[in-house]
Amino acid sequence: MEITGGCACGQLRYRSAGPVKFALRCACRSCQRDSGGGHGTHAAVAREGFVLTGEAARWRRTGRSGLAVEKLFCPVCGCAVCGLPERAPATAMLVAGSLDDPALIAPERVIYRHEAPPWDLLPKEECDAET
Repeated sequence: MEITGGCACGQLRYRSAGPVKFALRCACRSCQRDSGGGHGTHAAVAREGFVLTGEAARWRRTGRSGLAVEKLFCPVCGCAVCGLPERAPATAMLVAGSLDDPALIAPERVIYRHEAPPWDLLPKEECDAET
């Protein structure tokens, strides 16, 4: 099953042979800032077979593990499309809002729930106890 997506203006596009390895919601402060909301929603796919077309802007930050995460976004419209974590070098983390068909994913977990603002209505039954 091919998974496709891109930015709002269409300048940046991606495709992956799939399948989605897992999907999650992350309420860490970095994902809050990336999404402009109370959490980010992401789908993991194999980096092998992940193809990005168009000119991506890139920003690297250090994650909590001490390893970098490279965020790819469109320099024209500003939409984030994926993250490439050093911690999981075989994985690309797609931004759910960038998917052509967001219904392809079903987030199973919430991580860093304790950092979510009180107004973000995350389902408690999916939350990890320690994150």
